[in-house]
Amino acid sequence: MKNYLFTLLITSLLFYQCTQSKEVAPNAPNIDYDQESIELMKTLAPQIVGQWKLRQVKIKYQNYNTSQKELKIAKDTTLLDIATLTIVPAAVPRSSPRDFRRGEYDGTIKYGNKTYPVQFDMLANADWIINRKGPQTFFLFSYRFPNGSHLTEPEEAFLQKIGLVGDNFSLETTSKQSTMIWRGLNRGIEQIELVKQ
Repeated sequence: MKNYLFTLLITSLLFYQCTQSKEVAPNAPNIDYDQESIELMKTLAPQIVGQWKLRQVKIKYQNYNTSQKELKIAKDTTLLDIATLTIVPAAVPRSSPRDFRRGEYDGTIKYGNKTYPVQFDMLANADWIINRKGPQTFFLFSYRFPNGSHLTEPEEAFLQKIGLVGDNFSLETTSKQSTMIWRGLNRGIEQIELVKQ
């Protein structure tokens, strides 16, 4: 009797698993992730290129963040209209052959009376490709100084210390709006609202 119950239990579990996988497989989307990434980058390019005002930079206070302590940031803080960002397509591809699944951009960021070269390479968000949910892309926003060493200026250091430069972000934008939202993924920046000039 025990063997019969054991066999019946195992057989039931096997049939249940087979039934489950047959139900899921027909509904699974058949998406060419590479081609969809290329199409997303083509769609985003005209929306991203241009001059942007960093209207609001929301900094989330982190008690363990030594850079925030250095800057005397002791609570959640919002900086208004602190910089202007100019974005252009990268003149020279950063991969050979060029990878069209990535959006490669150069530009400048003007803070105070200083202007610094910047760059970022966007990668498509898989959830956006499959479900059209969440941010469209992720990227690392960094300085793009020529090879060699240079002296770090206070303005340049400030943008790094608040987590604006040298951090990973997600990007959300729509073709009908002249705004773009970046959300910080690692350090103190919670969100940046950019407005096209």
